Amino acid sequence: MNSNNKVALVTGGAKRLGKYISISLAEAGFDIILNYNSSTQKELQKALLEISATGVNVTPVKCDITNVTAVKKMFALVKKKYGKLDLLVNNAAIFKKTEFTKTSEKVYDSFLDTNLKGVFFCCQESAKIMLKSDNKISRIINIASLGAIENWTGFIPYSIAKAGVIKLTKQLGKRLAPDILVNAIAPGTVVMEDDENEYIENIEKNPMKKFAGPEDVVSLIKYLALENKYITGQTFTVDGGKSL
Repeated sequence: MNSNNKVALVTGGAKRLGKYISISLAEAGFDIILNYNSSTQKELQKALLEISATGVNVTPVKCDITNVTAVKKMFALVKKKYGKLDLLVNNAAIFKKTEFTKTSEKVYDSFLDTNLKGVFFCCQESAKIMLKSDNKISRIINIASLGAIENWTGFIPYSIAKAGVIKLTKQLGKRLAPDILVNAIAPGTVVMEDDENEYIENIEKNPMKKFAGPEDVVSLIKYLALENKYITGQTFTVDGGKSL
């Protein structure tokens, strides 16, 4: 594709936080490869419309990131169509409450497969493209979670997988330097427009007396994607001081 724009791939990019990330990067001038899997056609079409309205190129790619063969095909498509990749945002994840004594092997595996294994192989495939690029610096941003740092006993498999993402970020920050900067963001509660009332009762636990909006996460992503030229292997909490 004939485009001078930078290219970003966002996993889980068609809904919720992923959509905000995709639109924000498009507004910053990135062509977007929008990965989706469980999103409905309505969600996908709405995201594509909003991204296209910024004037950049957007390519939707349906891919289950737990399937390594499918991941390889997705990145092969990126390489064929764009010939480069400047930014990977590993956003796709599953999040739900689990009771420790009732967690089955299937449920446990689903968290590890989506929230950690998928991130690992997306990083691996993106690095193969980035390391052969003429770019001075490429970037990987992993969305971890405050649950990887605090002990959320109602979300143990989820938290274990996200803790793995933080360790992976450190490992890759060292392994891929100086060509690729790898950092993670660990949000606490991020309130979307349609679920604010779900969390309102717990707001007093947050020193800022409010929860993050998607813009609080996205602003940090834009800094790491556009301005950062030195920081790597780090995890940034976006929690309004809750972990203090």
